[in-house]
Amino acid sequence: MKLKSKHIAPMVLAFFIIGIAGTMLLNLWSTELGKVPAQYQSGEFEGEYDPSDIRGSYTFEDISKAFEIPVEDLAKAFGFTDTPDPNIIKAKDLEETYGSLEQGELGTDSIRLFVAFYKGLPFMAEEKTLIPRLAVSILKEKANLTEEQKTILKERTISLSELRPSETEGEAQVATEHETTEEFVIKGNTTFQELLDFGITQEEIEKIFGMPMGKPGEALRDYATNNGVEFSEFKAALEALVASKKQ
Repeated sequence: MKLKSKHIAPMVLAFFIIGIAGTMLLNLWSTELGKVPAQYQSGEFEGEYDPSDIRGSYTFEDISKAFEIPVEDLAKAFGFTDTPDPNIIKAKDLEETYGSLEQGELGTDSIRLFVAFYKGLPFMAEEKTLIPRLAVSILKEKANLTEEQKTILKERTISLSELRPSETEGEAQVATEHETTEEFVIKGNTTFQELLDFGITQEEIEKIFGMPMGKPGEALRDYATNNGVEFSEFKAALEALVASKKQ
């Protein structure tokens, strides 16, 4: 039996619809193709998503859904807290934001490292991969890090304050050299932003002062004075917190 051309198109469409319906019933159809990482195929973590498959096109929302990590933690870890909608930040935006670094690379692989350690999943970072100090602080607070992982993080940590786009290349280099030659010390003119860059969280700061944190650029002594208290009352507690972060 020969089919007339006018009958072929409806038949093809019917087969297409039936095929999609079948794959949806079998959980084989994805409306977000390419936004779901591959899974471990064997071993202890079989069936879980593999952070090494996170790609530059993945948004923080994609990563949050796959690995059940709050978008807020991802945004804070990588310096995007001022972004109106951090859900749409892509992994590849790190390279565009911070540019090429002499110390190493801050990019998609940095997010893979953060996600893996956050979730306790196996991962081998690239040799030049760096991770922000804020990200390390979040991992110390929320992840069950091994001593080996703590060592890895310590060797790869970088302060985002070194990478501010407003700095010229020469100013950034001076900032980098200054930080590597001096230990972070709590002083009266230390700002809240410097505390945050070092890896101290807003919650930790407010717990010590017993008050809402001041503006990022405000000096600690000025903040204390404006609130009718002595800076010296809080300095020791801040120094102890800084010391604990260095361990």
